[in-house]
Amino acid sequence: MSRKKDEFPSLLVVSGGQTLLRLRFLHELIATQRSEGWAILKVNGTDPLAVRDALGGDLFVARKTLAVVTEPTKIDLDLLQLHATDTNTDTTLLLHIEGAPDGRTKFGKFVKKLDGSHKAFPLPTEWKAPDVAVEFVVAEVKLHGYTIRPALARALVNRVGSDLGLLRFEIQKMVLLAHANGSEIVDKAEVKGGMAPIAEASVGPMIEALAARDQKRLAQALHRVRKTSKYDPTMRICRFLGSTVIKWMQATHLENMPPKAAAMELGLNPWYFENKILPPATRWGKKGTVQLVTDLAASERAVLSGAQSPWTVLSARLLAAC
Repeated sequence: MSRKKDEFPSLLVVSGGQTLLRLRFLHELIATQRSEGWAILKVNGTDPLAVRDALGGDLFVARKTLAVVTEPTKIDLDLLQLHATDTNTDTTLLLHIEGAPDGRTKFGKFVKKLDGSHKAFPLPTEWKAPDVAVEFVVAEVKLHGYTIRPALARALVNRVGSDLGLLRFEIQKMVLLAHANGSEIVDKAEVKGGMAPIAEASVGPMIEALAARDQKRLAQALHRVRKTSKYDPTMRICRFLGSTVIKWMQATHLENMPPKAAAMELGLNPWYFENKILPPATRWGKKGTVQLVTDLAASERAVLSGAQSPWTVLSARLLAAC
């Protein structure tokens, strides 16, 4: 979104669980306003003095100011409401919320009333996530000046998953291959050649086996991953598993909260949290999930410290944990 100076409201909100899209929008907005001569400030909402200083604008140069506020729920709500109605200010407060605002709170209800001043990037429901990911793939490829058939985009999503960050990483490689091949489209050859080893290794079964604490299935999944990987996959597998295991651990520490409330606290889709995160979290428990995080961290350190066989460290630790 790009607005002219006189079209900017005094208060904007950017939120949502789609981290990649939210941050991309935020960075593009900041770059646009900076190019138009605006002063850009970064403010932490936990610091009342910093917020009030930002509202004072640029004291040395008469120009517009865009103050990007993290942790905005900590700001005095009366101050936000007053600023939102200020039509004479030179400062726009941009409240950056990681995840969805909690609609049960006063702050959440206030954000909901902003309507046109709120740009949201919500996580799709579990059953809509693949369709959203396919649309993203098509649009992302187009952004690079190429095209991809929707059917091929869906095949990519079915193989890699609906995580937009991972899909973006795959697309960057495929576009480079298309350029090297002198192709005007991203076709089967580019998709096959650019797909990450982690996707070819079918790491999904490993997550499922770990979620079920099934040692036998996990051993088989580990074997398949190593067998189909050209290079040691320890670091990439650790990062892939880590993003999920950390959610399990977080869920165990919110056990006293209702599932929907816990999902909101973590910025996750309630259905996804209750059906995909909560069951393995309950199965592993606090001690077990903390141990898994410790095991993954130790395996990463084995890679970084130059251990002879980091994959052995990872495999042994995970199997022992089960």
